[in-house]
Amino acid sequence: MEVQQQYVFVRFIRKLQLCKNISIVVLSLWAAMLIFSCSSKVASDIPTDLISAKKTPSVEATDFQTYYTDSGIVRYFLKTPKLLIFDQEKEPYKEFPEGFHLQQFDENRKIISELSANYGKNFAIEQKWLATGNVVMVNNKGDTLRTEELIYLVKEERIYSDKFVNIKKGDQNITGTGGFESDTQMTKWTFKKTRGQIYVDEK
Repeated sequence: MEVQQQYVFVRFIRKLQLCKNISIVVLSLWAAMLIFSCSSKVASDIPTDLISAKKTPSVEATDFQTYYTDSGIVRYFLKTPKLLIFDQEKEPYKEFPEGFHLQQFDENRKIISELSANYGKNFAIEQKWLATGNVVMVNNKGDTLRTEELIYLVKEERIYSDKFVNIKKGDQNITGTGGFESDTQMTKWTFKKTRGQIYVDEK
């Protein structure tokens, strides 16, 4: 009887060990599946633009200010919290990720227009500025333009936008839902899908 009890006890111990081994295997497989599923989910949640390699600027500066001249005459003054220069690219450009403020001068060094935005780019070869986010442009008469995106063509002395535009000119309040274009001093306007109020003096 004692031998039979020992035999039963040994079989019981072996079953416990077997169950323990099976539990360890199951737990290991479950942990592996959990890690795999979590890592897959994290990887799929990362935006593709963050996974791709970022371009490295050749020059980086903070609290940057400079003057631009043409034939020895000061034409522009630029101020920006942060400047990134990518001059090794096929199409070199300067980037202003924290916004910028640009002043344009006439030959007598008087300000004729000012442009500011939350973000900007300046393309060297095209001589083009791109301004986006809370774009505001004011000329020397106080006429004010507001939009979310503006293209400034330096060589052509022309600005334009395909976005919603609001212009305040004295008592006049004009909006262009389909965009507009104008000279850089904002004296000659062309609107698309305009609406607004224009006051005319009666004589």
